[in-house]
Amino acid sequence: MADGNNTDKDAENVIRIMVATDNHLGYCEKDAVRGEDSFIAFEEILQMAVDEDVDMILLGGDLFHDAVPSQNAFHKCIELLRRYTFGDKPVSLEILSDQSSSFHNAVNQSVNYEDPNLNIAIPVFSIHGNHDDPSGFGRLSSLDLLSTTGLVNYFGRWTDLTKVEISPILIRKGESKLGLYGLSHIHDARLARLFKDFQVVINGPNEVDEEWFHLMVIHQNRADRGPKNYIPEEALPSFLHLVIWGHEHDCRIDPELNVLRDFYVSQPGSSVATSLSEGEAKRKHVGILEIYKTKFHLTPLPLKTVRPFVFDSVILTDWADRLNLGDGDASTKVYNFAKERVEAMIEQARQSLTGHPKQPLEPLIRLRLLYTEESHMFNTIRFSQMFVTRVANPSDVVKFERLVKRIKSDKISVDKEAMQRAMEVDNTTRVEQLVDNYFEEAKAKNPLKLIHSKALAEITYRLVDHKDNNAADNIFKYYNERAVEHLMETLPDDENIDEELSKFRHRYSADDILKALDTSGPNRNVSTSLTSSTLKIENNADLTESNTRGGARGRGARGRGRGRATASGATTTSRPSDTSSRISDKQQTLLGAVNSGRSAKVMSYVISDDDSD
Repeated sequence: MADGNNTDKDAENVIRIMVATDNHLGYCEKDAVRGEDSFIAFEEILQMAVDEDVDMILLGGDLFHDAVPSQNAFHKCIELLRRYTFGDKPVSLEILSDQSSSFHNAVNQSVNYEDPNLNIAIPVFSIHGNHDDPSGFGRLSSLDLLSTTGLVNYFGRWTDLTKVEISPILIRKGESKLGLYGLSHIHDARLARLFKDFQVVINGPNEVDEEWFHLMVIHQNRADRGPKNYIPEEALPSFLHLVIWGHEHDCRIDPELNVLRDFYVSQPGSSVATSLSEGEAKRKHVGILEIYKTKFHLTPLPLKTVRPFVFDSVILTDWADRLNLGDGDASTKVYNFAKERVEAMIEQARQSLTGHPKQPLEPLIRLRLLYTEESHMFNTIRFSQMFVTRVANPSDVVKFERLVKRIKSDKISVDKEAMQRAMEVDNTTRVEQLVDNYFEEAKAKNPLKLIHSKALAEITYRLVDHKDNNAADNIFKYYNERAVEHLMETLPDDENIDEELSKFRHRYSADDILKALDTSGPNRNVSTSLTSSTLKIENNADLTESNTRGGARGRGARGRGRGRATASGATTTSRPSDTSSRISDKQQTLLGAVNSGRSAKVMSYVISDDDSD
């Protein structure tokens, strides 16, 4: 580690920080057994912060499990923050940097403990993760709301996906000066592309001073899940001292040295198990980070209220001889073997209880059986029901997974690569990747003319990962509006509409559309329907003259109805008498469908027989 211990330093010069990530408040909140798990663990973290007399709490994203948390989850979060972070204890941290550019949606554009109307004892600093990132109308997140109420200091939010610039929050306590850098979650493929294009800029303090401690908190894939689906540690700058890495749920809180960049990485992991995977079964911890000048010490603190979780994985071929699986009735033998194994796991969980009065007693149990023959399988749901009163997950205690095998030297040997993939954490293949791959592989049979496959993948990503129910509506309407603008500029004949829409697809790439959606501010509604200020379509298709034709667009006019600039710079509006005659019935149907909000007619143009892209 960077430093053995700072306990001998003057307490007035040591910055003490409670570090935690991935609290996932509201996970399984409707489950009668597991519904309170996330809140119990979060309350323990806040209580430990009070007991340890820390200067601040630093959260690494995914405070909530859902992008739009339920009223129950939001209420309990507010209640706990009010109970444990408010008080009369003075805050000894001084902010030296420009606060107006650091804290997003803060009412006074400053840190919450400097607000004279709030009585903050322990300030909470947090970035957002992939589960609680901005979504829906206004692109607001749950952390925006907590920031506005003054409960959380929300930092590290990006506002432009074409270039990410990160400036630190400069904090001083006595002789110690901290530069706190935050990068809230960005889709890994996009962030990897930004790093590749050198569009990620991380600024250090302006003053030349070697006494700054540089701490960064990030919420991205750390494990290698493909060249474009994780962020390598080497992408971060070498002047950092410590990186707090969120998103990964397995606890690796002890700082690990990256020898190529000469900084340390700490991965606290989640405080509640959100999947029955091997990584989640590791003991859950938070940490007390002590910083003195350019040295630090991180003390892991085990959580005592986390529900016990025991994970075991068995390759049945390794037990074939001992269980006599080749002598027939293999499923019964595996059934009895699994029963004995689960009983032992329950006993192991009982032995691991901490004795904390709020710790749940019913454990999570997951026995993974890797098989090669289907004759080894049995009904896992019926099997799990015998433990219904003894475990917290009575529907999926046992899980069968096929172990890929290959023939080598007339013997069966395990494919080690397939084995490693099977034992990785869940979600190694994201659902939006499957959508994107489907349309790429089936391009000849299912080509898309108007909407790019990346847009459909983005819709899937927002629906599944962020519970953004407005994603499809927003993206489809945004595409429709841009397509209408293009058609109104060109006014093609019936036989040329398909050609013009193909040009539109090349003119407005999927990335451009998604960037426009992601950078829309709270006052911008990307799904606003076309009104009389842009198009006026009535019974006679009353349209104004555009100053552009044939796809060329002037800077002063986008689409129809904005008039034509005169030599003096004034804007006039004219309406030629033959406008209606130059618009076909097909075009009027298309424009009318968009203007009235009925997208079914418009979407009939999405699929075509060929695609040149």
